[in-house]
Amino acid sequence: MSLAKKMKSEILSCIVPENRRKIGLEVEGLYYDQSLTRLPVNPTTRYSATNLFNDIQKDILKDFLFSYSLEPGGQLEWASAPVVSLWDIQKQFKQHLSLENNICKKNRVGRLYFSLEPLCTPDQIDLIKLNKYQLMHDLFTKTGRLGPWMMRNTTSVQLNIDYTSEQDANEMTFLADSIQPFYSILFSNSPFKRGLPVGTANMRWKIWGDTDPDRCGSLFEHGMISPDHMVDDYASWILNVKTIFKYNQNGNAEPFVGTLGDMVQSDPTSAKRHLLSSLHQSFTHVRFKTVLEVRASDRPPKGMEMAPAAFFAGLLTGPKTRAIALEAVSRWSTEEQKKLISTANNLSFDQLGPENKPIGDWLEFWSQLALDGLNEREKLYGLKNERPMVQSFLENVLALGPKTTQIQNEFKKTGGSINNFLRDCCLDITP
Repeated sequence: MSLAKKMKSEILSCIVPENRRKIGLEVEGLYYDQSLTRLPVNPTTRYSATNLFNDIQKDILKDFLFSYSLEPGGQLEWASAPVVSLWDIQKQFKQHLSLENNICKKNRVGRLYFSLEPLCTPDQIDLIKLNKYQLMHDLFTKTGRLGPWMMRNTTSVQLNIDYTSEQDANEMTFLADSIQPFYSILFSNSPFKRGLPVGTANMRWKIWGDTDPDRCGSLFEHGMISPDHMVDDYASWILNVKTIFKYNQNGNAEPFVGTLGDMVQSDPTSAKRHLLSSLHQSFTHVRFKTVLEVRASDRPPKGMEMAPAAFFAGLLTGPKTRAIALEAVSRWSTEEQKKLISTANNLSFDQLGPENKPIGDWLEFWSQLALDGLNEREKLYGLKNERPMVQSFLENVLALGPKTTQIQNEFKKTGGSINNFLRDCCLDITP
């Protein structure tokens, strides 16, 4: 079996029946002390992100299904267990919040519900002491201008969806990748950078676009343009991406010179482990693991964490809804798709998108279609309708603009400093 076929086999190794399709969600956060100083990443004399991670790990009850990890800049990531209904994810998230609120209250830790660190530059934030992240940092400082910002200064939500067949994987991936620019604009929540308003810039999208062009961006930009061959094309493409690190027999990351394909072939006795590691060294907006991962959404404001998941669950998992969506994107020319990716650097709804329709009109189309898809999910899976998780969010953004814009408008009304605005209006300190 060729290496590309082995990679494809790994990607499709967890196919499930339609009625058992599950969804998982990952939510990242930024943490501060009461004076609005970012928690140090590594242990010091102050309470650190590492302390937070260790404390919350200790408090997890045996019947809690979710898990945690710590990102390179000290961002705590909560990961749900995969479930069929988004209501079950929300239940898990409420359990997480109960744990987090108690720890934050005890240690006087505050939270900012943004997707971009509003004050610090990357050089003001420690890097977590893991060799894997040091190797990533070393590479990204050479491949783009904004890799350190991605690692230390951003948060996101990530949606993981089972696929039920190769065709299902192909269609979901093609559709999700095609509309990531719209998704990023709709859920943009990055109002400040370096203590200044960002204006109409879609900053997290821009940061990921200037981290490593060989492994980031849209699948379209890497030549994956066919809804019938996404898995095949991805399996071949990723093997030619440069390796960041290789796990040794002890599970520790170490340098490796060569492509991911070279890395897999260098240790045939552990091929499966290295294939899985390779899938985690791609950072495209949509990527394959043994599930489909959708990654372009900013971390939403407090209480809106389920909205990105509901939006894409509606579009991707209802067959009738997905068919309508696929028909729409299939009309776009290559030039229109290419221009759309660039257009997403700006949050203006007045910009023209595919078919010379304003971005705002397209956002209304995708929003309504997502809600229709949630109606379809209700019947298909016998679920309580998940529309309430996203409908009010969509109505708000379509009327008032992305949260990035809304928050900047609130700040301008105060007439004060950004530090005071963040401390008084945005920093969540549990009383």
